[in-house]
Amino acid sequence: MNTDKDGLIDEPEEVDTVVVKALDERSHPDVELAVNRGIAVAVLEGVPKALKMMDDAGIPKNISHRVLNSKTRRRASDWK
Repeated sequence: MNTDKDGLIDEPEEVDTVVVKALDERSHPDVELAVNRGIAVAVLEGVPKALKMMDDAGIPKNISHRVLNSKTRRRASDWK
């Protein structure tokens, strides 16, 4: 608490706290399954087919491109 020069105690300031949690799209089993299938299709049949399959499954393009462009940008739990 703060005191002013007269020794009176100031009221504490009200502070609003906002907690933001990023949406983890992979927390949904259907999305995780589609991403892993897409990775497998990319390995077995090629990236174009994997992109189409993931798009048909409703996977956002930013996720599809991330996991298909680079193995280092995949999650540890992704299909190997």
